[in-house]
Amino acid sequence: MNRPKRLLALDVFRGLTIALMIIVTNPGSWDYVYAPLRHAKWDGWTPTDLVFPFFMFIMGSAMWYSFKKTNHTLSKLVAIKILRRTLVIFLIGLAINIYASFSFDISHLRIMGVMNRIALG
Repeated sequence: MNRPKRLLALDVFRGLTIALMIIVTNPGSWDYVYAPLRHAKWDGWTPTDLVFPFFMFIMGSAMWYSFKKTNHTLSKLVAIKILRRTLVIFLIGLAINIYASFSFDISHLRIMGVMNRIALG
C-alpha cells in the first residue's frame, strides 16, 4: 500500500494547537483561571487568542498538500467536494450552537460560530 508521506511538523503543530484548545476550553475551575487562559479584553493578546488563527493556518497548510493530489487544478468534481464539505461543517456548527443554547429559539441562534467560520475559511 502506497501511503502519502505526512508532514511531521504540521501534525505536531496541530496536536499542540488542539491541546491548547482543550486547556483553554476547560481550564478546570472558572473561578481560578490562569490569566493567559482567558481572552484579552480588547487590546493585546494572550495564548488563548492564538488558537483560532493557528488552526486556520494549519488548515490552509494542509489544504495545499491535499490539493497537490489534483495537481492544484479546480475541476467540477473538486469544486463539488469542497462545497459539500463546507456545507457539512457549517451545518455541524449550527447543530452544535443549537444544542449548546438548549433552545430552538431562532433569536438566540449564533449563526457565525467557530465551526461556521472554519467552514467558510
